[in-house]
Amino acid sequence: MPEGVFEQIAQKTDFSGLSKLTEGAEDILEQTLVDSPVLRGATHLVWLWQVIGKSRGMPETAAFEWEADGGPAMGAETWRLHSVHDEIKDGETILRSPAQELSETERDALHDKVLAIAREFGFQLQQWADRWYLTRNKDWQVAVRPWCAQKYRLFSETSIEGTEADQFKAMDQKLRALLKESGVNAQRKAEGLETIDAFWPDGGSRRHLLKPSTLRAVMGNDAFIWGWAQNAGLLNFRTTALKNDWPEAPEGDLLAVADGLWESYRKKDWEAWSKELPQVMRTVAHLAELARARRANRLVLVASGETDTHTVVVNEAGGAKGLFARFKKKKPLNLQAYLNEAAS
Repeated sequence: MPEGVFEQIAQKTDFSGLSKLTEGAEDILEQTLVDSPVLRGATHLVWLWQVIGKSRGMPETAAFEWEADGGPAMGAETWRLHSVHDEIKDGETILRSPAQELSETERDALHDKVLAIAREFGFQLQQWADRWYLTRNKDWQVAVRPWCAQKYRLFSETSIEGTEADQFKAMDQKLRALLKESGVNAQRKAEGLETIDAFWPDGGSRRHLLKPSTLRAVMGNDAFIWGWAQNAGLLNFRTTALKNDWPEAPEGDLLAVADGLWESYRKKDWEAWSKELPQVMRTVAHLAELARARRANRLVLVASGETDTHTVVVNEAGGAKGLFARFKKKKPLNLQAYLNEAAS
C-alpha cells in the first residue's frame, strides 16, 4: 500500500493472522521488478511470469488464457478484449469494468460493427464463451498496460508504448464512437445499467511452450496462469482456481495466488482492504497447513506493490534452520515495512 496508508488503518485492522503466520520470518527481501511505466501496477503479473514462465519482459496472457479456457488452437497473435466503463471520479475519467458485462444478445448486436473496425486495423474478432478476443497474423508493435493494472486509472501516455501506439488510439476512438451511438447503450441507459464506453485490448501474445517448471501445483483465479503452468509442463488437473485444498500432486513447490485484496487495493478502498485481510490470511494459513502436511518445509509470502515485491520466508521448525530452531524466540515481522510500497 502507498506510504501513509498503514498508519491510517493500523488501529482498526486485524493483522493477527498475518503476524502469526510470519513469526520468525527471515528479513524482508525487497525487489523492484517493474522498470517500464506501462507495467506499473502489474508487478504481481511480472513476478508470476518470471516464476512460472521463467520469462522476462511483458507478461503474455491472452493466448494462454484462450488455450486454458479450451479455445481451439490458433497460430495468430491473440489479444483479450475487455469491456470498459468510464467513471467520473474527482472530476477525472477513470476506466473500469462495467457492473454488468455484455450479454449474448448485446454481443450479437455489436458483433459485425466491431468486426468491421477490427479488420481496419488488421485484426479478426474471435469469441469464446462470453469473451471477445482479437487476432492478427502480424504482431502488433504495441505494449499495452494489462487491464488488471489499468482498471481504476486514467488513460495516459504511459498506458501504451511502441511504434504503433497511434493505431491503438485510432482504434480506441473508432470503437468509442461506435459504442456511443449504439442501440445497446441506449437500451442500457433506459434500463439504468452502466454503459459500455470502450474496449481494452490486453495481453498480446502467441501460445508457445515455456521452460519446464519445478512447481508441482498452481492455483489462481486467472486462466492465463493455468495456461502458463500447463505450457511449463504441469498437468491440467494440477492447475486450478484458488480453492480450499491443493490439487493432487507429487511433493514439491506449491504456488497459490491469493487475490482477495486485489480489488480494494486497486480502488484504494482501504476500509474494504482492512475488512478483507483476515479472511485472506485465513485462506493462506489453511493452505500453508495443508502444505506442511505434504512435507513442505518453508512458507514464502510475496506481497506486490506498484513496481516492487516484498518477500518473507518462514522456515518450519526442525527444517533447514536446524533442530533447535523451534526453541528460539520468534521475532515479529515489521508489518509496516512489509506492507508499505517502496516505490510509492
